[in-house]
Amino acid sequence: MTKGPIILCLLGTLQAMTGAQNHTGSPLTCFYCKSGRSCHPTPQTCSLPQDACIIVTEHNTLGAENSGTYQSCADSRRSLTGFLAFYFGDKVAVEIQSEICKSEDCNIESMTSRLAISTIHNGLQCPACYAPGSESCESDGRVLCTGGADQCAAVIGTLAQGDVTIPFAARGCATRAACGITTLESGVFTYKLTEAQCSPAPKAETSSAPRTPARGPFTLGSIVRQAPLFLPALLGLFLC
Repeated sequence: MTKGPIILCLLGTLQAMTGAQNHTGSPLTCFYCKSGRSCHPTPQTCSLPQDACIIVTEHNTLGAENSGTYQSCADSRRSLTGFLAFYFGDKVAVEIQSEICKSEDCNIESMTSRLAISTIHNGLQCPACYAPGSESCESDGRVLCTGGADQCAAVIGTLAQGDVTIPFAARGCATRAACGITTLESGVFTYKLTEAQCSPAPKAETSSAPRTPARGPFTLGSIVRQAPLFLPALLGLFLC
């Protein structure tokens, strides 16, 4: 075996070992917090392969109006950054802004704690429905896409907070970044998508397309009221 591959292997190992260190060689620290309405972050020492700090701000209207911020250590190679959104109907939307940084405690300054749900139509439309507590969702109308949402998405997955996890299925407009979610720790929920199909959204029909309300056997709000960890986040109230 030549020396070249051995040297490259050793360099890769050393790089991985120092991935969670700051410029002084000591372990990187970031602030950690996940909250609904308010957050009091505490210092956290990062461990491999975490090499960055992350801050995620979420605003959603999944049965109730929810906002929150998530701050923690992160692996920059596996973290979604930027803006992503789903719009499953007139009153069913998720907007998430995620940023990473690589200096000591750089995620202490939170972004805007509440994103404004976009209401500016972009001329596109998609089939829409939202069914919390279900693994299927049949569209019964269309939603006019807003903002940068130019994809039609059909997703199946789970929403989790604390010890409570529920399945959900939904269809609607989405940004391209949202279509890449598999697991995302956010400001309110942890999102896991087991299925996500996206395609370019077609132009809206000339007549006004109906804006579909949330639908399903029950609302998310009716579930989370049974879980103390959702209070006061979802009863007065985000998190890829």
